[in-house]
Amino acid sequence: MSAQTLLNPAELDLMLLERFRQDGDQEAFAEIVRRYAAPVFSTCMRVLGDKGRADDASQETFFRLSQKPEAVKQSLGGWLHTTATRISIDAVRSESSRAQREAKYEPKPPSESVQWSEISPHVDQALAELPDETRALLVRHFLQNVSQCMLAGEMRTSPATVSRKIKAGVDLLRSHLSKKGICVAAAVLVTLMRDHGAQAAPAELMAELGKITMLSGGKSAGAVSPLTFSCGFWWTTGITALAATFGGLLYTASLKKPPIMSEPAPSVVEAPRADAQQSRHSARLNG
Repeated sequence: MSAQTLLNPAELDLMLLERFRQDGDQEAFAEIVRRYAAPVFSTCMRVLGDKGRADDASQETFFRLSQKPEAVKQSLGGWLHTTATRISIDAVRSESSRAQREAKYEPKPPSESVQWSEISPHVDQALAELPDETRALLVRHFLQNVSQCMLAGEMRTSPATVSRKIKAGVDLLRSHLSKKGICVAAAVLVTLMRDHGAQAAPAELMAELGKITMLSGGKSAGAVSPLTFSCGFWWTTGITALAATFGGLLYTASLKKPPIMSEPAPSVVEAPRADAQQSRHSARLNG
C-alpha cells in the first residue's frame, strides 16, 4: 500500500498543494482542480444565480490559488469555498447600486424562509463567516456530499462526535443567517443544503481551468487573470494564424514558374526556318 493511500482527503489536499507550491507541479494542481471544480462552481452558482458569471468567478478562484498557494493554512476546501464566496459577492455588489446592495445584504426584520431561492445567496456568505473548522465540516458534509462516517474517518473520531459537531455548526449557521434577516428551521436548512449543494462543473469551465493549469507553475510572477489571458490568447492566436497564412501564400507564389506566353518568341521560331531554307539551297547546288 502506498503512502498516498494512507492519507485522508484533507492531508492529500495539503500534500498536492505543497507539491505545486514547491515545484510548480502542474499535475498536482490539475488534481486539485479535478477534486474541487464542482464544489467551487456550485458555490458561485448559488450566490450569483447565473452560469456565465459563476464560470468567471470559479476561474478567478482557482487563479488566485495558483498565484498564492501559501495562503492555504489548514483546509483547502474551506479556503476555496471562502474565496469563491467572496469573489461572487464582490461581483454581485459591483453590479448593483448602493441602494440595491443595502436592500439585499443589510439585515432585514426576521421572517420565516422556506424557499432555497430566498436563502441561497446568503448561505455561503454566512458559511464564510464561521470558524475555519466548523465551515470546513459543513462544506464537506452538505456541499460536497461527504457522509458522516467518512468524515469520522478523516477526523479520526467517532460518527457520534461528527454528528454533534454538525448539529452545532448548523445552529451557528442559522444564527448568522438570522442576523441577515433570514430565519429558517434547522431541519429545513439541512434539507435544502443537501438537495442543492453540489452540481457538476460545466465542460466549458473545465476547459478554461485547464488553461489556468497549463499556465500555473509555482513561480508565477507576471501572470494575468483568466479573462485577460482568454482575450489575449485568442487575439494573439488569430494574428499568428493570419501571419502564417499570408506568409505561406507569399512563399508559395515565389516558387511558381513564370507564366508561359501564348505566342512563341520570334527569335525561337525564325532561326529554325532560316536553317531549313539554307539546307535546301545547298542540296540543289550539289545536285
